[in-house]
Amino acid sequence: MEMTLTLRSEIERGIAGLGMNFSEFGEWSGINRGIFSAILNSNPPKPISLNQFERITKALGHPEGWMFEQYIDECFYDGKPNRRRVEPFLIRCAEMGRLDCIEIVLSRLLEDLKQLDTIFEIAEALYTADKVEQSVVFYECIVQNEKYHQSERLAISQYRLFRAALGEDNERNLRAAIEFEPFCDKLPDHHRLDGLMKLVNVYFSLDKRIEAARYSREMIVFTEILYQAEVIKNAKSINLKELYSDYPLVVYYGYAHLAMQKVMIDEGDYIKAEQYIEMYKDLSWFPGLDDNGRREVEKFKFYAEANVLTIELLKGNENILPTCITFIEKNPAELLKFIFTILESSNKYGFNTDIIFEKFSEQLHQYLEQKYHYDRMTILNDYCSVCLEASLYFLKRQNHIKAIDYILRGLVVAVKINDKEMFMKCVPLFEKNRDLASPKQTLEYVQIMEGI
Repeated sequence: MEMTLTLRSEIERGIAGLGMNFSEFGEWSGINRGIFSAILNSNPPKPISLNQFERITKALGHPEGWMFEQYIDECFYDGKPNRRRVEPFLIRCAEMGRLDCIEIVLSRLLEDLKQLDTIFEIAEALYTADKVEQSVVFYECIVQNEKYHQSERLAISQYRLFRAALGEDNERNLRAAIEFEPFCDKLPDHHRLDGLMKLVNVYFSLDKRIEAARYSREMIVFTEILYQAEVIKNAKSINLKELYSDYPLVVYYGYAHLAMQKVMIDEGDYIKAEQYIEMYKDLSWFPGLDDNGRREVEKFKFYAEANVLTIELLKGNENILPTCITFIEKNPAELLKFIFTILESSNKYGFNTDIIFEKFSEQLHQYLEQKYHYDRMTILNDYCSVCLEASLYFLKRQNHIKAIDYILRGLVVAVKINDKEMFMKCVPLFEKNRDLASPKQTLEYVQIMEGI
């Protein structure tokens, strides 16, 4: 009780400093006179709610967070946690970045592991309120203290931490994916859908083809199960549990087949890739489509059109270039993906694609500054890949200045996103052609390497 008395002593001292009595201060702070008297004069004194304490803090002229360390005892009045005070206090501390107070409260709560329920609910409240960063400390607490490996609560916490960790650092993204993988199949269906999609995205962006293929296949199987359940529900008017996923089910169904199409392209099996395109190019038959679902179906038609062109390029069909140029002009967001495929094919089959750089070099250099529907992680990795292919293209054509310029562009982004594999491709390529670099390019390279 010593810290509680100290808290109340500080309040009394502050009131005296304002030249007020308790009744006047109660009116000034907006707290009922009887409640305020019970807080300061009862024996034992009435616990202070967080709302009341913040009103008192403001009325005394103190900054937010004043004496939060002392307020912790109010959350454990009589030594027991009081949820009506603990929960709002922890959320407020998270919003203010007061990890010191959070750690103390969590330590005391964890004396009884039943309190993990409360900690998890706080984490979920923050996460669903788009306070993702603030929720992390609570999910980490669940992960560190949950005893049951099969716990759904543990799986959801791992899933939330996985999503919170994803960003522009490839190494961090990889670690997050590896830590999350064992828990994906333990998630509720809607989270599992989103989790599988994120895993596929991450592994494709990191060029981890085996892993991307594994989760693409798992996604095919899982979405097929959910699709069949949807068919039964619509046929028999059964009220099945609604999926509260990020997207309509048709998106996951279409994306699973699109991902497998990409797997087949990576394996060089263009016939199977075309078969997967057939599976998602027209999903208007999918059950239960609403307006949002129909809009998503139109997107898959667009993806199918783009990927048919991609496969033709990869087969070495040089005649498709004019069609690709028209497609890029109409759909600038697709610039990176198409230029990469065009360059990859050009480097493999030897056809000339200078016209692509004549038309789109400025847009390519400005691409990273634009806001397109692709996530940032995908854009940055794709940009590195384009730069590497462009450098190889110009080296073959003896345009050494442009080639080295693209090596440096790719290297800058590879360093930024901590892409070690791309870094280890760019550095040897530069060193091999160092004698062909201009003094300015050599200086830029040195500065990049010194900055690591």
